[in-house]
Amino acid sequence: MFDMAGDDTVQFGLGEPDFQPPKLAIKAFNLAMEQGKNKYTTTAGLPQLRQKIADEWSHLSPNLGQSNVCITMSGTNALLDVFLAIVNPGDNVLIPEPYFPLYPQHAVICGGEPNFYPCNFNNGFVPTIDDLESRINDNTVALLVNFPSNPTGATVSLSQRDDLVKFAKKHDLWIITDEVYDRIIYNEEHVSFLGAGHDKLFLINSFSKTFAMTGWRIGYVLSPDKDAMIEINKMQYYVTACSNDAMQYAVLEAMNNASDYPSKMCSEFKLRRDLICNRLNAMPGVSCHIPDGAFYVFPKVEVDGYNSEQLALAILEKGGVLCSPGTAFGEAGEGHLRFAYTLDKDGISKGMDRLEEVLSELRGE
Repeated sequence: MFDMAGDDTVQFGLGEPDFQPPKLAIKAFNLAMEQGKNKYTTTAGLPQLRQKIADEWSHLSPNLGQSNVCITMSGTNALLDVFLAIVNPGDNVLIPEPYFPLYPQHAVICGGEPNFYPCNFNNGFVPTIDDLESRINDNTVALLVNFPSNPTGATVSLSQRDDLVKFAKKHDLWIITDEVYDRIIYNEEHVSFLGAGHDKLFLINSFSKTFAMTGWRIGYVLSPDKDAMIEINKMQYYVTACSNDAMQYAVLEAMNNASDYPSKMCSEFKLRRDLICNRLNAMPGVSCHIPDGAFYVFPKVEVDGYNSEQLALAILEKGGVLCSPGTAFGEAGEGHLRFAYTLDKDGISKGMDRLEEVLSELRGE
Protein backbone atom coordinates (compact mmCIF):
# COMPACT_ATOMS: atom_id res chain seq x y z
CA MET A 1 0.00 0.00 0.00
CA PHE A 2 2.88 2.38 0.72
CA ASP A 3 4.27 1.59 -2.73
CA MET A 4 0.88 2.36 -4.28
CA ALA A 5 0.61 5.77 -2.65
CA GLY A 6 1.02 8.72 -5.02
CA ASP A 7 2.44 12.16 -4.40
CA ASP A 8 -0.99 13.55 -3.49
CA THR A 9 -1.78 10.76 -1.01
CA VAL A 10 -2.70 11.92 2.49
CA GLN A 11 -0.52 9.75 4.71
CA PHE A 12 -1.97 8.44 7.97
CA GLY A 13 0.01 5.21 7.73
CA LEU A 14 3.38 5.73 9.37
CA GLY A 15 3.76 6.14 13.14
CA GLU A 16 6.50 8.74 12.98
CA PRO A 17 6.41 12.27 14.42
CA ASP A 18 6.55 14.98 11.74
CA PHE A 19 9.02 16.93 13.89
CA GLN A 20 12.81 17.12 13.91
CA PRO A 21 15.02 16.44 16.93
CA PRO A 22 15.85 19.48 19.07
CA LYS A 23 18.40 21.67 17.29
CA LEU A 24 20.73 21.57 20.26
CA ALA A 25 20.79 17.75 20.06
CA ILE A 26 21.73 17.89 16.36
CA LYS A 27 24.51 20.36 17.16
CA ALA A 28 25.71 18.13 20.01
CA PHE A 29 25.74 15.15 17.64
CA ASN A 30 27.93 17.05 15.15
CA LEU A 31 30.22 18.35 17.88
CA ALA A 32 30.70 14.90 19.39
CA MET A 33 31.76 13.51 16.02
CA GLU A 34 34.15 16.39 15.47
CA GLN A 35 35.63 15.71 18.90
CA GLY A 36 36.39 12.11 18.00
CA LYS A 37 33.39 10.38 19.57
CA ASN A 38 33.29 7.89 16.70
CA LYS A 39 34.47 4.72 18.41
CA TYR A 40 33.07 1.66 20.10
CA THR A 41 31.46 2.37 23.44
CA THR A 42 30.86 0.09 26.38
CA THR A 43 28.16 -2.47 25.64
CA ALA A 44 25.74 -0.97 28.17
CA GLY A 45 26.28 2.55 26.85
CA LEU A 46 27.55 5.94 27.97
CA PRO A 47 27.64 5.95 31.80
CA GLN A 48 26.42 9.56 32.07
CA LEU A 49 23.42 8.82 29.84
CA ARG A 50 22.55 5.66 31.72
CA GLN A 51 22.70 7.53 35.02
CA LYS A 52 20.53 10.32 33.62
CA ILE A 53 17.91 7.77 32.54
CA ALA A 54 18.03 6.10 35.96
CA ASP A 55 17.55 9.50 37.63
CA GLU A 56 14.52 10.21 35.38
CA TRP A 57 12.79 7.07 36.71
CA SER A 58 14.03 7.25 40.31
CA HIS A 59 10.76 8.79 41.54
CA LEU A 60 9.19 5.38 40.90
CA SER A 61 12.13 3.17 41.86
CA PRO A 62 14.53 5.07 44.16
CA ASN A 63 17.48 2.65 44.06
CA LEU A 64 18.09 2.79 40.31
CA GLY A 65 21.57 3.52 39.00
CA GLN A 66 23.45 3.22 35.74
CA SER A 67 23.78 -0.56 36.16
CA ASN A 68 20.00 -0.80 35.82
CA VAL A 69 20.09 0.61 32.28
CA CYS A 70 21.38 -0.67 28.94
CA ILE A 71 21.41 1.61 25.90
CA THR A 72 20.20 -0.12 22.73
CA MET A 73 19.89 0.55 19.03
CA SER A 74 16.17 1.43 19.28
CA GLY A 75 13.26 0.13 21.31
CA THR A 76 13.02 -2.75 18.84
CA ASN A 77 16.56 -3.82 19.73
CA ALA A 78 15.64 -3.50 23.41
CA LEU A 79 12.65 -5.82 22.95
CA LEU A 80 14.77 -8.41 21.16
CA ASP A 81 17.36 -8.35 23.94
CA VAL A 82 14.65 -9.00 26.52
CA PHE A 83 13.03 -11.84 24.60
CA LEU A 84 16.40 -13.48 23.98
CA ALA A 85 17.21 -13.24 27.67
CA ILE A 86 14.04 -14.83 29.07
CA VAL A 87 12.28 -16.86 26.35
CA ASN A 88 13.42 -20.44 25.68
CA PRO A 89 12.09 -22.84 23.03
CA GLY A 90 8.59 -23.93 23.99
CA ASP A 91 7.91 -20.90 26.19
CA ASN A 92 5.15 -18.44 25.45
CA VAL A 93 4.61 -14.76 26.15
CA LEU A 94 1.22 -13.14 26.73
CA ILE A 95 0.96 -10.48 24.02
CA PRO A 96 -1.86 -7.93 23.59
CA GLU A 97 -4.01 -8.08 20.49
CA PRO A 98 -4.21 -5.71 18.61
CA TYR A 99 -0.43 -5.52 18.87
CA PHE A 100 2.62 -3.71 17.57
CA PRO A 101 3.57 -6.04 14.68
CA LEU A 102 7.06 -6.89 15.95
CA TYR A 103 5.91 -8.40 19.27
CA PRO A 104 4.88 -11.91 18.20
CA GLN A 105 7.88 -12.39 15.94
CA HIS A 106 10.30 -11.76 18.80
CA ALA A 107 8.81 -14.77 20.57
CA VAL A 108 9.10 -16.86 17.40
CA ILE A 109 12.76 -15.87 16.88
CA CYS A 110 13.52 -17.30 20.33
CA GLY A 111 11.74 -20.58 19.57
CA GLY A 112 8.76 -19.56 21.67
CA GLU A 113 5.18 -18.70 20.84
CA PRO A 114 2.99 -15.60 21.11
CA ASN A 115 0.03 -16.17 23.44
CA PHE A 116 -2.48 -13.49 22.45
CA TYR A 117 -4.87 -11.86 24.89
CA PRO A 118 -7.66 -9.54 23.69
CA CYS A 119 -7.76 -5.79 24.21
CA ASN A 120 -11.26 -5.01 23.00
CA PHE A 121 -12.92 -1.80 21.86
CA ASN A 122 -15.73 -2.23 24.39
CA ASN A 123 -13.26 -2.23 27.28
CA GLY A 124 -11.23 0.73 26.07
CA PHE A 125 -8.62 -1.64 24.61
CA VAL A 126 -7.55 -2.70 28.12
CA PRO A 127 -7.49 -6.46 28.90
CA THR A 128 -9.58 -8.15 31.55
CA ILE A 129 -8.01 -10.39 34.15
CA ASP A 130 -10.48 -13.14 33.26
CA ASP A 131 -9.21 -13.17 29.69
CA LEU A 132 -5.63 -13.34 30.89
CA GLU A 133 -6.39 -16.15 33.35
CA SER A 134 -8.01 -18.17 30.57
CA ARG A 135 -4.80 -18.06 28.55
CA ILE A 136 -2.12 -18.69 31.17
CA ASN A 137 -0.38 -22.08 31.11
CA ASP A 138 2.71 -23.80 32.50
CA ASN A 139 4.88 -22.51 29.65
CA THR A 140 3.96 -18.84 30.04
CA VAL A 141 7.01 -16.84 31.15
CA ALA A 142 6.04 -13.19 30.63
CA LEU A 143 3.24 -10.68 30.24
CA LEU A 144 3.88 -7.96 27.66
CA VAL A 145 1.98 -4.70 28.12
CA ASN A 146 2.01 -1.57 25.95
CA PHE A 147 0.49 1.61 27.38
CA PRO A 148 0.08 4.08 25.78
CA SER A 149 -0.65 1.63 23.00
CA ASN A 150 0.26 1.34 19.38
CA PRO A 151 -2.14 0.93 17.55
CA THR A 152 -5.00 1.97 19.84
CA GLY A 153 -3.70 4.92 21.89
CA ALA A 154 -5.14 3.25 25.02
CA THR A 155 -3.80 3.94 28.50
CA VAL A 156 -4.38 2.27 31.87
CA SER A 157 -5.58 3.65 35.18
CA LEU A 158 -3.69 2.96 38.39
CA SER A 159 -6.24 0.35 39.44
CA GLN A 160 -6.05 -1.42 36.07
CA ARG A 161 -2.26 -1.37 36.25
CA ASP A 162 -2.32 -2.80 39.77
CA ASP A 163 -4.64 -5.61 38.70
CA LEU A 164 -2.26 -6.57 35.89
CA VAL A 165 0.73 -6.49 38.24
CA LYS A 166 -1.14 -8.65 40.75
CA PHE A 167 -1.85 -11.16 37.98
CA ALA A 168 1.83 -11.26 36.95
CA LYS A 169 2.98 -11.74 40.55
CA LYS A 170 0.42 -14.51 41.12
CA HIS A 171 1.83 -16.49 38.21
CA ASP A 172 5.49 -15.45 38.71
CA LEU A 173 5.69 -13.82 35.28
CA TRP A 174 8.11 -11.28 33.97
CA ILE A 175 6.44 -8.04 32.98
CA ILE A 176 7.75 -6.55 29.73
CA THR A 177 6.37 -3.03 29.64
CA ASP A 178 6.75 -1.06 26.41
CA GLU A 179 6.40 2.59 27.40
CA VAL A 180 7.88 4.38 24.39
CA TYR A 181 4.92 6.81 24.33
CA ASP A 182 5.23 7.73 28.02
CA ARG A 183 5.71 11.43 27.21
CA ILE A 184 2.74 11.64 24.82
CA ILE A 185 -0.11 11.67 27.37
CA TYR A 186 -3.04 14.07 27.11
CA ASN A 187 -5.18 14.13 30.22
CA GLU A 188 -3.65 12.26 33.15
CA GLU A 189 -0.12 11.48 34.29
CA HIS A 190 1.56 8.51 32.66
CA VAL A 191 0.92 5.28 34.58
CA SER A 192 4.10 3.20 34.51
CA PHE A 193 4.47 -0.43 35.53
CA LEU A 194 7.82 0.43 37.10
CA GLY A 195 7.62 0.85 40.86
CA ALA A 196 4.31 -1.02 41.14
CA GLY A 197 5.63 -3.67 43.50
CA HIS A 198 6.99 -6.20 41.01
CA ASP A 199 10.72 -5.99 40.29
CA LYS A 200 10.62 -8.91 37.87
CA LEU A 201 10.18 -6.33 35.15
CA PHE A 202 11.80 -4.94 32.02
CA LEU A 203 10.87 -1.44 30.92
CA ILE A 204 11.41 -0.70 27.22
CA ASN A 205 11.78 2.87 26.04
CA SER A 206 13.08 4.83 23.10
CA PHE A 207 13.97 8.37 22.12
CA SER A 208 12.22 7.99 18.76
CA LYS A 209 8.93 9.40 20.02
CA THR A 210 10.27 11.46 22.93
CA PHE A 211 12.60 13.60 20.84
CA ALA A 212 11.48 12.76 17.26
CA MET A 213 14.63 10.69 16.72
CA THR A 214 13.08 7.77 14.82
CA GLY A 215 15.94 7.56 12.32
CA TRP A 216 18.58 7.74 15.02
CA ARG A 217 17.59 4.28 16.33
CA ILE A 218 18.35 4.65 20.01
CA GLY A 219 16.50 3.33 23.05
CA TYR A 220 17.08 1.41 26.26
CA VAL A 221 16.13 -1.41 28.59
CA LEU A 222 15.70 -0.66 32.29
CA SER A 223 15.07 -3.13 35.12
CA PRO A 224 15.21 -2.89 38.92
CA ASP A 225 16.74 -6.40 38.81
CA LYS A 226 20.50 -5.89 38.38
CA ASP A 227 21.14 -9.60 37.83
CA ALA A 228 18.66 -9.55 34.96
CA MET A 229 20.44 -6.55 33.47
CA ILE A 230 23.68 -8.55 33.37
CA GLU A 231 21.90 -10.95 31.01
CA ILE A 232 20.52 -8.05 28.96
CA ASN A 233 24.03 -6.66 28.54
CA LYS A 234 25.19 -10.07 27.26
CA MET A 235 22.38 -10.10 24.71
CA GLN A 236 23.17 -6.55 23.64
CA TYR A 237 26.79 -7.51 23.04
CA TYR A 238 25.84 -10.39 20.77
CA VAL A 239 23.13 -8.45 18.91
CA THR A 240 24.94 -5.16 18.16
CA ALA A 241 28.00 -4.96 20.46
CA CYS A 242 27.17 -1.36 21.44
CA SER A 243 25.22 1.73 20.46
CA ASN A 244 26.33 4.75 18.45
CA ASP A 245 29.02 6.75 20.24
CA ALA A 246 28.33 10.38 19.24
CA MET A 247 24.57 9.93 19.27
CA GLN A 248 24.54 9.10 22.95
CA TYR A 249 26.08 12.49 23.75
CA ALA A 250 23.39 14.14 21.62
CA VAL A 251 20.61 12.33 23.49
CA LEU A 252 22.16 13.31 26.82
CA GLU A 253 22.20 16.94 25.66
CA ALA A 254 18.52 16.72 24.75
CA MET A 255 17.63 15.21 28.12
CA ASN A 256 19.60 17.84 30.00
CA ASN A 257 18.65 20.95 28.05
CA ALA A 258 15.50 20.23 26.01
CA SER A 259 13.41 18.39 28.59
CA ASP A 260 10.32 20.42 27.62
CA TYR A 261 10.49 19.33 23.96
CA PRO A 262 8.20 16.28 24.35
CA SER A 263 5.56 18.44 26.04
CA LYS A 264 5.60 20.87 23.13
CA MET A 265 5.05 18.04 20.66
CA CYS A 266 2.34 16.58 22.89
CA SER A 267 0.40 19.85 22.91
CA GLU A 268 0.29 19.85 19.12
CA PHE A 269 -0.67 16.16 18.99
CA LYS A 270 -3.56 16.83 21.37
CA LEU A 271 -5.03 19.42 18.98
CA ARG A 272 -4.72 16.94 16.14
CA ARG A 273 -6.27 14.17 18.21
CA ASP A 274 -9.30 16.31 18.99
CA LEU A 275 -9.71 17.24 15.33
CA ILE A 276 -9.47 13.71 13.92
CA CYS A 277 -11.67 12.16 16.62
CA ASN A 278 -14.38 14.78 16.11
CA ARG A 279 -14.32 14.22 12.36
CA LEU A 280 -14.38 10.43 12.60
CA ASN A 281 -17.15 10.27 15.19
CA ALA A 282 -19.32 12.53 13.03
CA MET A 283 -19.22 10.04 10.14
CA PRO A 284 -22.01 7.44 9.81
CA GLY A 285 -20.85 3.91 10.61
CA VAL A 286 -17.68 5.09 12.36
CA SER A 287 -17.05 4.82 16.10
CA CYS A 288 -13.80 6.09 17.56
CA HIS A 289 -12.45 6.01 21.10
CA ILE A 290 -10.72 9.24 22.10
CA PRO A 291 -7.21 8.04 23.01
CA ASP A 292 -5.39 9.36 26.08
CA GLY A 293 -1.92 8.71 24.70
CA ALA A 294 0.33 8.10 21.67
CA PHE A 295 -0.70 9.53 18.28
CA TYR A 296 -3.03 6.90 16.85
CA VAL A 297 -6.75 6.36 16.57
CA PHE A 298 -8.22 2.91 15.96
CA PRO A 299 -11.84 3.44 14.98
CA LYS A 300 -14.42 0.80 14.13
CA VAL A 301 -15.49 1.41 10.52
CA GLU A 302 -18.39 -0.61 9.15
CA VAL A 303 -19.06 -0.89 5.42
CA ASP A 304 -21.06 -3.89 4.18
CA GLY A 305 -19.04 -6.24 1.98
CA TYR A 306 -15.63 -4.95 3.03
CA ASN A 307 -13.17 -6.37 5.55
CA SER A 308 -10.58 -4.02 7.01
CA GLU A 309 -7.90 -4.80 4.42
CA GLN A 310 -10.31 -4.35 1.50
CA LEU A 311 -11.62 -1.16 3.03
CA ALA A 312 -8.15 0.35 3.56
CA LEU A 313 -7.29 -0.49 -0.05
CA ALA A 314 -10.50 1.10 -1.37
CA ILE A 315 -9.88 4.25 0.66
CA LEU A 316 -6.39 4.49 -0.85
CA GLU A 317 -7.47 3.79 -4.44
CA LYS A 318 -10.62 5.91 -4.47
CA GLY A 319 -9.68 8.70 -2.08
CA GLY A 320 -5.91 8.94 -1.99
CA VAL A 321 -5.84 8.38 1.77
CA LEU A 322 -3.39 5.91 3.29
CA CYS A 323 -4.35 4.28 6.58
CA SER A 324 -3.56 0.86 8.04
CA PRO A 325 -6.03 -2.05 8.07
CA GLY A 326 -6.76 -3.20 11.59
CA THR A 327 -5.67 -6.75 10.76
CA ALA A 328 -2.10 -5.50 10.30
CA PHE A 329 -2.11 -5.58 14.12
CA GLY A 330 -3.66 -9.02 14.56
CA GLU A 331 -6.96 -10.76 13.85
CA ALA A 332 -8.62 -8.79 16.66
CA GLY A 333 -8.13 -5.68 14.54
CA GLU A 334 -10.74 -6.78 12.03
CA GLY A 335 -13.37 -4.07 11.59
CA HIS A 336 -10.89 -1.34 12.54
CA LEU A 337 -8.57 1.06 10.73
CA ARG A 338 -5.56 2.79 12.22
CA PHE A 339 -4.84 6.44 11.52
CA ALA A 340 -1.58 8.01 12.71
CA TYR A 341 -2.18 11.72 13.18
CA THR A 342 1.43 12.61 12.45
CA LEU A 343 0.60 15.31 9.93
CA ASP A 344 -0.56 18.88 10.40
CA LYS A 345 -4.18 19.92 10.97
CA ASP A 346 -4.69 20.99 7.34
CA GLY A 347 -3.56 17.55 6.22
CA ILE A 348 -5.87 15.86 8.71
CA SER A 349 -8.84 17.92 7.51
CA LYS A 350 -8.04 17.15 3.87
CA GLY A 351 -7.74 13.44 4.63
CA MET A 352 -10.98 13.33 6.61
CA ASP A 353 -12.84 15.14 3.80
CA ARG A 354 -11.65 12.49 1.36
CA LEU A 355 -12.41 9.63 3.75
CA GLU A 356 -15.95 10.86 4.29
CA GLU A 357 -16.54 11.02 0.54
CA VAL A 358 -15.19 7.51 -0.05
CA LEU A 359 -17.22 5.95 2.76
CA SER A 360 -20.36 7.64 1.43
CA GLU A 361 -19.62 6.33 -2.06
CA LEU A 362 -18.98 2.78 -0.82
CA ARG A 363 -22.31 2.80 1.00
CA GLY A 364 -24.09 4.00 -2.15
CA GLU A 365 -25.19 7.24 -0.55
